[in-house]
Amino acid sequence: MGCGGLAILGVLAVVLLTLGAILGRSDIDVEPLEDPVEAILDEQEENEPVQVQPVGPEPENAATIVLRVSGQQGVPYSGTYGIAQGGMLPVEGVLGPVPAEYGVETGGAFGTISAAFRKTQPVPGMLKVELLSAGEVVAEGESSDEWGSVEVGWNPQA
Repeated sequence: MGCGGLAILGVLAVVLLTLGAILGRSDIDVEPLEDPVEAILDEQEENEPVQVQPVGPEPENAATIVLRVSGQQGVPYSGTYGIAQGGMLPVEGVLGPVPAEYGVETGGAFGTISAAFRKTQPVPGMLKVELLSAGEVVAEGESSDEWGSVEVGWNPQA
């Protein structure tokens, strides 16, 4: 580095030190906030709980169907589920000690509710898929194959 480079570095250092000294001295007193999140939570506990109102009436024939995926703990899976006319939703996961459950909101739509799932790795163990309506199993399927796949479908109007 030549003399010009050293001079520029020297001037830059002086400017930065001066700015630091100026900014370090302030006539404004700043007090730390008294944890505003706790104050808001305390206020909320004192008040009535917030009531959530639905945006509009739910169709009379709307129903929630539960899709349950279960089987051997540790089995990785992926799949899609939903109503063909309403669009299929993708999902993936690894089976745990309790079944994974996904809600299928029919919103009054007519048609077959379907699910197609598969193991994403060649592993032993069961992969089971169930559709439940009002807590009752209305469709189910299972596979123990290493690359097992399961497809289930149910039409509430049938």
